[in-house]
Amino acid sequence: MKTVLISAYTCCPNRGSEPGNGWSWLMGYIQNGYTIHCVTSDRYVAQIEKFCKENNFSNLIFHFSGYNIARNTKKIPIVGEYLHYYLWLIKARKRVKQLIAKYEFDHVHHVTFSSIKFGTPVYNTKLKLVIGPLGGGELPDKSLKKYLGRDYYLEAVKYKIAGFLSFINPTVAASINSSDRILVSNDIAAAIVRKYSSANLIRMFDAGLPENFRMDFIEREIDGVVNILWIGSIIPRKGLNLTIEAVAALPADMDFHFFIVGDGPLMQASQELISTYNLQSKTTFTGKVSYDTLKDIFSKAHLLLFPSLIDSCPMQVFECMAYSLPVVTLDHQGMKEQVPVTAGIRVPVERRETSYAQKLATGIRTIISDPEKYHQYSLNAYKIGQQQLWSKRIEHFVKEIL
Repeated sequence: MKTVLISAYTCCPNRGSEPGNGWSWLMGYIQNGYTIHCVTSDRYVAQIEKFCKENNFSNLIFHFSGYNIARNTKKIPIVGEYLHYYLWLIKARKRVKQLIAKYEFDHVHHVTFSSIKFGTPVYNTKLKLVIGPLGGGELPDKSLKKYLGRDYYLEAVKYKIAGFLSFINPTVAASINSSDRILVSNDIAAAIVRKYSSANLIRMFDAGLPENFRMDFIEREIDGVVNILWIGSIIPRKGLNLTIEAVAALPADMDFHFFIVGDGPLMQASQELISTYNLQSKTTFTGKVSYDTLKDIFSKAHLLLFPSLIDSCPMQVFECMAYSLPVVTLDHQGMKEQVPVTAGIRVPVERRETSYAQKLATGIRTIISDPEKYHQYSLNAYKIGQQQLWSKRIEHFVKEIL
């Protein structure tokens, strides 16, 4: 049985985002016959130990390295997350050296954070090293400035600071240069990695789906109310204000209902914008919901409208596609590569401000204009979504790439 050392700053069962991605890698390796030693932070100790006890994993060994140390550094504006990770990296590096001296590993793999801005504690170990999938590095487009508001400048500053910290952090270049395989999520990530190294780059999305998204195709009819879905954290970079403008641009006689799933600091502002456009009777704010409720919303929806302003590889796009939902989005960053033109509509991002809302509304009408066309969009979205299961992706990685 092969043994792998995995570096996962954050991983947790039954979670989404980075913790869920980290956990999916662990489960994927185990399903392919590996023994896992995982160096991770101690943020989710209770959840991890409970899961392992209930499932009796004898080939999954955790080595917790302080998350709570200097935890308050995360609250420092802009640089807090970077600083906290760097402190964890130093501590985790010591644990990695101890483990390599004690055990024999076939290779090491750093899975989270899946961002180019950070290094890994498993560099220069003289073992085969895999990093990624890596994403990140996106900049807000100037033509979307009005939807980001003052966050446009904040994101630009964060980008510059992240680049500077990556430059002065020696572990970033060392991690990339000592890698045998570097998995990158998109063109932006690939271009940044190439500045450090000419190592073999392999394309792989840095978001995937758990097994509970494995399902049959859902056949929907467009014969009444069209249910439009937006889902995410209600923060500037997710573009809910643009989404609302697009819904408001739909024909007055169109029978639709707009579901907004999620919560965040811009909830009240979004509700006020809905009132401004007199969309209250056609809109439901669900807030955060349980997974069972979310499944029901996915099943009743007809399409996902998600013109995120800054995003590497948004998970909700794959989730909705797995539920046979076509996607209307912007043709940039992660969404440009996630959504083929056969599975949705991508509105081009221009150099100057353009009528994005109207074009997104036109995209919705294009998808639902004809039952046969809608069926084909849905079927294509379903096929793409089902290929994003972590189990399928990791099996391919282990057998064909590693």
